[in-house]
Parts: sequence; structure tokens; C-alpha cells
Amino acid sequence: MPTSRPDRAFAVFGGTFDPIHLAHVACAQYVLTHCAVREVQLMPCHLPAHRASPGVSAKHRAAMVQIAIEHIQGVSLQPLELNKHSPSYTVDSLRLLREQYPRGGLLFVMGMDSLAYFKQWHQWQSILQLAHLVVCQRPGSTAEDGDCPVLLQQFGTNSLQDLHLLDSGKIMLLDNPPLDLSATRVRALLEKNQQSSELNQLIPAEVLQYIKTERLYSGI
Repeated sequence: MPTSRPDRAFAVFGGTFDPIHLAHVACAQYVLTHCAVREVQLMPCHLPAHRASPGVSAKHRAAMVQIAIEHIQGVSLQPLELNKHSPSYTVDSLRLLREQYPRGGLLFVMGMDSLAYFKQWHQWQSILQLAHLVVCQRPGSTAEDGDCPVLLQQFGTNSLQDLHLLDSGKIMLLDNPPLDLSATRVRALLEKNQQSSELNQLIPAEVLQYIKTERLYSGI
């Protein structure tokens, strides 16, 4: 183990999850295993601050997350943002989480594409005062893009111990296999009513069944 602290680090993976797909699940499992955290919490946002509002309600998106992770030990749903009626800023959510978990490493999971414009995030410096960033590889994005080089020079670490012995302030790049998969692609297939083998390879079967039952994304 990287640390003997009783307040072992945990991770939070925020996103719209519109809908959750297998790349989300794979990233959560990779963080759980390779970062040696006690838990990975998936946190669907109600109204994202940096992109268009989802077409499916927070209630349905949270239900799909719960279905997708139901049988994965160590991965759970974090409902913190679901009842908000204002844009979901990461810094506000992390402050609330810090009130619940004042000690121990807190890892916020993001993709390399998000790190590239991280300095445009609301109060980005405060985010690093509250948590570490662990960054998943994404197809088409590299550590040379946008803000990445400067941020990694100042805050980067290759030491897993830093994420456990320090409460916040570090950025670590992960070596997860990047999956060429996006929620945009999934929605496009669903809206065309394409119940193909491709769709079955993109989202968990139970989530697809939920989408059909609830008639989400208009196609199925």
C-alpha cells in the first residue's frame, strides 16, 4: 500500500454521463485499481457549467450510472449535484465533499482533453487546493495540448504516494488504454434507432435496456 494513513484516499469522477458508457466504466475501474483508492464515486452533474445542458434529466442519468456500476465493488454513485438548480461548478462540489471528508487524499478524475483547458475552469487554483487531479488518457489528446505542459511542470507528479500522503495539489497522468468512445457517438446511434452490434459494444446491456424502457434519446 502507498500509505498507512487511516483516511485512505478516494476518487470522484464527475461528468454528465449522458449516457454512461463503457469508457466511463473502464476509467473508473482503472483509477480504483491503479491509484489504490478506497472508492471511486461517479458524480453526475445537474447543469454542467462548461457545456450544453444534457437532453436527459439528472434523475435518468443517475439511474443509468447506478445500473452500470451496480455489480462493481468499490465504485458508487455520488448524488451530491443531482438536486442543484444552478450550474455545477467542480470547485463548489469539492468544497462540500471536503466538509464531509476533511482529511485524506481526494482525487478528482478528468480526461486529458479537459486538462488542456483547465485554467478556464471556475476557480481552478482552488480546485487544486481541495483535491489532486488524476488524468485519464483520451484519444486525440496529449500532454502537449493547451494548458497541460505548464500545469504538469508546476503540479505534476509520478508518485502514487503523493496522492495518498498529501491531501491535494498534485496532477498525475494515468496510463489507461484510451478508448475511442464518446457519449456523443452513443447518442447519435440511439437517435437513429440503431440497435446494432456497435451500440452493444459501447454501453452496458442493462443501461441499453433502461434506455429502451424509458424511451430516452428519442430513437429506441
